[in-house]
Amino acid sequence: MNTQNKWVIKLYEPMSNPDQSRMKQDCENQRDCMQMLQLIVDGEASPEQKEHFLKHHLEECMPCYKNYHLEVAIRQLLKTKCSGQAPQELVDSIKSKVIQNLAH
Repeated sequence: MNTQNKWVIKLYEPMSNPDQSRMKQDCENQRDCMQMLQLIVDGEASPEQKEHFLKHHLEECMPCYKNYHLEVAIRQLLKTKCSGQAPQELVDSIKSKVIQNLAH
């Protein structure tokens, strides 16, 4: 996969003003959700996975909703501030550390 394609974020936009009173405040599947979120923003999730996670899960789960928007904001910031490619080793290391931290 071309690394520069990873920086192009064209995703379904979950609701912009969620009704927090109707959303779960804790995610019982936080690790799995973070892995799915990474697949989505990396462009590696299937269309069905994206639709289910973005249209259904995010609109019910406040922690995942916030993580999604944070991830998109970080990617957009990196896209505007960084030129060139990050070494794949660095990308893999960061992903690994994020997943390890979720397990704690």
